[in-house]
Amino acid sequence: MQTYLIHWQFPDQERHMQGAEAFADFVEGGCEGDEFEGFKVVNRVVNPEGGNGWAIVESSNHQNIWKWSNIWVDNFGVEIEVTPVLTDQEFLSVHKEIAASN
Repeated sequence: MQTYLIHWQFPDQERHMQGAEAFADFVEGGCEGDEFEGFKVVNRVVNPEGGNGWAIVESSNHQNIWKWSNIWVDNFGVEIEVTPVLTDQEFLSVHKEIAASN
């Protein structure tokens, strides 16, 4: 599975307040949807004052990220930025491979 860093931002204060209520319900309900075949949220942090947040997810493909984030995009206009990243061990493995080839 590939690791991704996802940043999200509500477009305005009104949608942020609506989304905050929905997110509170989501968390109280056990974050259903944060894990399914080929996808898992590893960690999430929120910045309520800024109306944004970040998640570290593992996904077998980019399509799963769209499935996971779609409800927030459709209902609250949340903007999503997805960045593929390496874990420490993945970085070290590639770094050693590159160094060995030089």
